[in-house]
Amino acid sequence: MRHFDLHCDTLNRCLKNRQSLLKNDGAISVERGLVFDQWVQVFAAFIHDNYRGAKAYQRFKAQAERLQQAVAESGDIAFYDPREVKSGVCNAILSVENGAALGGKPERVAEFAEMGVRIFSLVWNGENELAGGVASETGLTPLGKEVVSELTKHRIIIDVSHLNRTGFWELCEATDAPFIASHSNCFEVCPHQRNLDDLQIEEIVRRGGLIGINFYPIFINGESDASFQEIRRHIRRILALGGENCIAVGSDFDGAAMPSRLTGIDKIPDWHENLLKHFDSELVEKITFQNAQDFISRCTF
Repeated sequence: MRHFDLHCDTLNRCLKNRQSLLKNDGAISVERGLVFDQWVQVFAAFIHDNYRGAKAYQRFKAQAERLQQAVAESGDIAFYDPREVKSGVCNAILSVENGAALGGKPERVAEFAEMGVRIFSLVWNGENELAGGVASETGLTPLGKEVVSELTKHRIIIDVSHLNRTGFWELCEATDAPFIASHSNCFEVCPHQRNLDDLQIEEIVRRGGLIGINFYPIFINGESDASFQEIRRHIRRILALGGENCIAVGSDFDGAAMPSRLTGIDKIPDWHENLLKHFDSELVEKITFQNAQDFISRCTF
């Protein structure tokens, strides 16, 4: 069994709680995740909308260092290499959730690339120097468009999960590069502003991007809990829109409340088994690993 998760907030949780990425009481720890033949995990350095400038940049650095420390301390976690996904370890990728992490300095994109950042979300829910999130109507700013150019130049994948619809379509005008929604579901299935409407899904499909299914029940059905069946409705919607090669996993572990049947990384095998009861094994492999592996390796290395 192989598993590729495009988004979790475990770095931020471990930093706040002063816990190790290797062993903690959150939804993801390296120790509990070693249940897969191959496991690739994207760890987001999350920056709350309250952080700006140097404070936001230092918050990013602190989370990036926590990941580097775990890799230095243990052979059970290593930085991801698409040419050789290691078995029996956590293959880690660093991402940024909220472009405020740059501290308003687009020249830092090169530094982020050197530090191993492969995925970059321009915003969280509010506004920053680059754009507006889903709680805002602001599109891309001139600085945001400059950062988009720098990200494309350095082969860092843009993540639109928190970008509002205005920003989404302005991004489409600003770049021809494929992009991802690392942890977003379908608006037509669950009408939450964080979910993607059909036109957005079709655009991501057209570009050959990725959409990571988010396990947060509020984005699945608008309730406090969600079933495997309700998660499958989002998968089927994306399939109906031509997205067989675009569906991936974006759990949002340690960033949101989870369904009672998917409380942490060690419960993922149960979800895999359930998918195999409803979809053929080739499609399940695409959803849970291969689509993300193909895209990330093609677009970032």
